[in-house]
Amino acid sequence: MNYQNLRAFLAVARNRGISRALNELHLTQPAVSRQILALEESLGTPLFLRKGRFLTLTEAGEILQQHAVRAFQLLTEAREEIDGLKGLIRGHLRISAASTVGIYMIPDVLGEFKTQYPGIEVILDISNKERVIRHVRDGTADLGFVGPPVPVPEIATETYLEDDLVLIVSPHHWLASRDTVSAKLLAEDVFILREKGSGTREIMEEELRQAGVSLRQAMELGSTEAIKKAVSANLGISIVSSRAVSLEVMLGHLCAVRVSDLNLHRPIYMLYLRNSPLSSAAEGFRRFLSTRPG
Repeated sequence: MNYQNLRAFLAVARNRGISRALNELHLTQPAVSRQILALEESLGTPLFLRKGRFLTLTEAGEILQQHAVRAFQLLTEAREEIDGLKGLIRGHLRISAASTVGIYMIPDVLGEFKTQYPGIEVILDISNKERVIRHVRDGTADLGFVGPPVPVPEIATETYLEDDLVLIVSPHHWLASRDTVSAKLLAEDVFILREKGSGTREIMEEELRQAGVSLRQAMELGSTEAIKKAVSANLGISIVSSRAVSLEVMLGHLCAVRVSDLNLHRPIYMLYLRNSPLSSAAEGFRRFLSTRPG
């Protein structure tokens, strides 16, 4: 077994298929197929089974995946410890952030950090809360940033900053002239939601549930930017981070309305593995955040 074959195996296992792993590996499909075949020949057993459009791991594949993940984590820790001998002159900082945090809250901070420590290679992956947790758990991210609390025992959390969600409507919407509204009025309109797995959606749905509000009409979109455009076009209303719409509200493209009986204040959390030492770059970024005003 060699490093490249194991790397290809893990990528195919994560993506449940060779074609979906190509962008991650930057290889051709025949090259990845050869690597998987070489690994199966060296072990003398199949590692994948095809089920419909997806590949699933055999029992032997599951065993190899568990050990390979640990092996790559050990290699990463060794690399980061060696980089740590040089302080923050060199190193890698891998961050996974939920979309609102990743787009509107963390880039400026990462830019400041990169300016101060130009030798640190920064990788930012923007997804949703569920994927952020997965990235932190499997070691593909040093730090994660999400909105709602994370009840996962092996993941430690620290408050990064405070955020407020706000109801947004089109300037042409009948609620646009209101400073505050009650939650029950929201059920009368089309509500535009983020996809399942979004932290913003989790908080919003829980608050509406506690207020006894059921959404009768809903549209689901995959990003806050898409939601802002849909609301601006008066296709519906939504609840998003106030940080995500400050420019649009200032320009008059959207109106922000306070919902009097919902608690839409939330902390943003930083996540990391509880019993695994942080890399020198991640620890340096953590210290950098603690000395910077929110």
